[in-house]
Amino acid sequence: MFNIKNQSSGTTFSTTEDQSILDGAIEHGVNFPYGCKNGFCGQCKALITEGEVEYENDIPPGIDQDEVDSGVALLCQCKAKTDVVLEINEIDPEVAEIEVKTLPCKVESIAKLNHDVAQVILKTPSENTLQYLAGQYIDIIYPDIGMRAFSIANAPNNSNLLELHIRLIEGGEFTNIVFNDLEEKAMLNIEGPKGDFYLRDKSDNPIIMVAGGTGFGPVKAMVEHAIETNLDREINIYWGVRDLQDMYSDLPSKWSSEYSNINFTPVLSESSEDWDGAKGYVHEKVLIDFDNLSAYDVYVCGAPEMVKAAANSFVEKDMNKDNFFSDAFEFSSEKQ
Repeated sequence: MFNIKNQSSGTTFSTTEDQSILDGAIEHGVNFPYGCKNGFCGQCKALITEGEVEYENDIPPGIDQDEVDSGVALLCQCKAKTDVVLEINEIDPEVAEIEVKTLPCKVESIAKLNHDVAQVILKTPSENTLQYLAGQYIDIIYPDIGMRAFSIANAPNNSNLLELHIRLIEGGEFTNIVFNDLEEKAMLNIEGPKGDFYLRDKSDNPIIMVAGGTGFGPVKAMVEHAIETNLDREINIYWGVRDLQDMYSDLPSKWSSEYSNINFTPVLSESSEDWDGAKGYVHEKVLIDFDNLSAYDVYVCGAPEMVKAAANSFVEKDMNKDNFFSDAFEFSSEKQ
């Protein structure tokens, strides 16, 4: 057994030599942030100030060698070799107090939003709705496949309906079931809510939201929540896809036309010649539009490469790291 201390909060707990530090924290009710738990999203990065940790295999993709050399570790993948003192900001009590439930649910509807994205509406029992924050995700538990994580794409308005945007992944077991076999009224089990990617609605800062592909799902939930609660902060939405056919919703355009505080910029990375809008990588368009990000809360959701590129480049525009919130969708865990 090894003793783990979070220098930021004074919290202490113990881990075994066979479990990750994050698993030890969860086991003892310590609320460390995490997302994918597969080493991709980087949400559970911590600074190791004393002691030693190790990884079972190579350095996970959610962290680079320079970070490792500076003492940063991914808690979901590393194991303690000695007693450890670390620094990490624990999850806001608002999130920690929400109960993670395992619930049965019924497939209320399935609709194809475009060639490779389906909208799936799940209905939870009327007597046991799911409490969550806008931007969080659930795991779908499917027999013989295991857990598949998907962001909730509708605002938490006390309804027992959960909207998911599911992209068809080549070779993906569950996504192929959704597109070819799943039927309305089918029963599924879900576990959630999970994750610390959610709208910080108590902040007064203007907002920049960057979505890649189906990363629009949690952004949609956040914006809907902002509208429902009359949040009047400036909201700048950037949605990046390959081509126009991949932009499967016209809601951002409607929001920007109906609400003076909401701005929308679509960005195409593989646009046709007749597209006269923004082209290239979505995070790079933000860099063009903003000279300084120090005053903004920034939310980024999409592929790990995009999230990491945004995090690194936005810091160069003076973004406060404490005001950067992200969710990296990793295909191996079918997060999209």
